[in-house]
Amino acid sequence: MKQQDPIIVSLTKEGLTIDCLFSYNRRSKEVQETIDQGIIDHWSGHYKITDDIKKAIMVFCEAKNMPPHDFDSHLQVHVHIRHVQREDISKRRTVRIYYKPSLFLPAHVASPFYRRLWGIFKTGQIESIGLNWSPKYPGYMVLPTQTPMRCLPHVAAHEAGHIFGLGDAYGAWYRFYEPARDTSGYMMRDNTQVREQEIAMLIRAHATGRMQYFPRIFRPSSVFKGLMRALTSPFKRISKKRNR
Repeated sequence: MKQQDPIIVSLTKEGLTIDCLFSYNRRSKEVQETIDQGIIDHWSGHYKITDDIKKAIMVFCEAKNMPPHDFDSHLQVHVHIRHVQREDISKRRTVRIYYKPSLFLPAHVASPFYRRLWGIFKTGQIESIGLNWSPKYPGYMVLPTQTPMRCLPHVAAHEAGHIFGLGDAYGAWYRFYEPARDTSGYMMRDNTQVREQEIAMLIRAHATGRMQYFPRIFRPSSVFKGLMRALTSPFKRISKKRNR
C-alpha cells in the first residue's frame, strides 16, 4: 500500500490547508504544544493574493489536474498538526521532531544520511547538501534544548518552513553570507513573520515536488566578512564565558 506524504497541501474554495503528521522524541513531550502552536500561529492566516500567489496557484492546480481556483483578495491558510498514532504507521510517513541538546549545530532540518550530498546534483543548490527535500521525504527537525523558551515558537516555525519546502533567506555560508534581497522581516530570514512570497514558494514546492530557494548573490566582501565572523565567533564566546 502506498504511504501518504507527511505534509499534505490541499487547495479548495475555502483556502489552502497544510496537513502535518508529526512524531516526537521522548524529550519533546514537554515542549510539544509550544512547537505545534508556534508553527500553527505563524503559518496560518489571511494572505493577500499577490501576482506571485496567483501564479503559484495556477501551477498547483495544473499539477494536480484541478480546475483553477479564483480567490478574491485574500487566501486563507490553515495549518493542521496531528501526532502519529499506531494506525497511521502503515498509511502515512511522519516528520520526526527531535528536541535534544546540540553542542555545535543550531536548530536545523536535515535528510537522513542516505539522501544527503547527491541532492546538490539535482538542484544545483549548496543548501541541498544537508537537506535533499521532496514531498515524500521532507526531512527531520532538530530543536536544541538550549533554545530560549520565548524563542522556541519562532524557531520551530522557521524550521517548519524547510519541512514545507522553503530554503533559507538569511546570510548563511551556503548563501555566500549574503541574505536574500528585500526579505527583512521574513520567516525564512529572521523568524519574524510569514510573508506572501513564502506562501507562494510553499505552494510551488508542493506543485513541482522541488524545494524553492531564494536567489543567491555572490559578493566577495560579504564572503570575507562572513568567514571572519565564523573564525572569530568561537573565541568571542569563550571570552564572554571567562568574563562572567
